[in-house]
Amino acid sequence: MGASITAGATTANPATDSYPAQLGRLLGNDYKVTNYGVSSCTMLRHGDFPYWKTKEYQKALESNPDVVFIDLGGNDSKAVNRPYMHEFEKDCRDMIDAFAQLPSKPRIVVLTPIVSFVKDSNGIYDEVIMKDVTPATISAVQKKNVEVINMHPILDKHPELMKDGIHPDAEGSGMMAKAMYDYLISHPEK
Repeated sequence: MGASITAGATTANPATDSYPAQLGRLLGNDYKVTNYGVSSCTMLRHGDFPYWKTKEYQKALESNPDVVFIDLGGNDSKAVNRPYMHEFEKDCRDMIDAFAQLPSKPRIVVLTPIVSFVKDSNGIYDEVIMKDVTPATISAVQKKNVEVINMHPILDKHPELMKDGIHPDAEGSGMMAKAMYDYLISHPEK
């Protein structure tokens, strides 16, 4: 679950090019990967478009997953959302709790935001991602004793794979999927 990067925004065919779709192919037929990405969403409940209020969030909970990847935080770095940044860690912990309380007791893996190459400091801004969002995400993960994958370095040397500076193309999404796959394979469930 996540925002536009999860949804596969700017890829030619999100149904096949998004990182969840590519992760599903890597994992094979023993896994069913469902994409609950919604463009522009925030982790912050007080953000300009909280994931909490989407039908996809409810569907993700109702799916009673075995594994959930939470990929939110990039949109939280926008200037409009920064006044609420002090609430990010708690909102992240609460989202972790919402999934941890499901009957399936899913494995929860939180992703830190990927790099942003946008130069407009009012938008999704890498300095805020690195200084505020990522540390708050890691703190929430540590307090809740769930897993985290640092996604930031995966594309930080590949601006050519992010034509708008924010969203990876199919190749960049594939790199994300490969990192997630490698993590799952090399870190068996606790």
